[in-house]
Amino acid sequence: MMENWQTFLVPVSGDRASIEAVHIAATAAKSRRGRLHLVHVIEVGRALPLNVELEQESRRAQQVIERAEAAAAEAGCQGVRSVVVQAREAGPAILEEARGQHADVIVLGLPPFQGEDRPFALGPTAEYLLRHAPCEVWLIRRPMREAPRTGGHEGA
Repeated sequence: MMENWQTFLVPVSGDRASIEAVHIAATAAKSRRGRLHLVHVIEVGRALPLNVELEQESRRAQQVIERAEAAAAEAGCQGVRSVVVQAREAGPAILEEARGQHADVIVLGLPPFQGEDRPFALGPTAEYLLRHAPCEVWLIRRPMREAPRTGGHEGA
């Protein structure tokens, strides 16, 4: 139920799409005095142990989280929590975090479509979340700014 949305979980990766998702979720959380939970997943290859120290990735993760926290603050959202987790795949890790936080909504920013071979390919993380999430999933995708306009509707 829309009026019961209280906890918004946003997977953040540092790209413009995930920061956009933070803005949207933070604005929604603020308007309902809800909570915003940010999660960054460091994917660890199968050749490495899951708890391996990945110094460079950890530093980058901290920067990503700080950027996302700044975006949430900019939107005026107070109740922000954030976590960095290491996992084999992002999808199951995000889902585990969503369950643990009792998320009402997962807000996932997607990059603009690239190429025409599979124009509606969502990527493995989005597909996993759409199939398995126990809550609502909002996909945020902006059109490509550099895409040429066709059809003569420039003013529209």
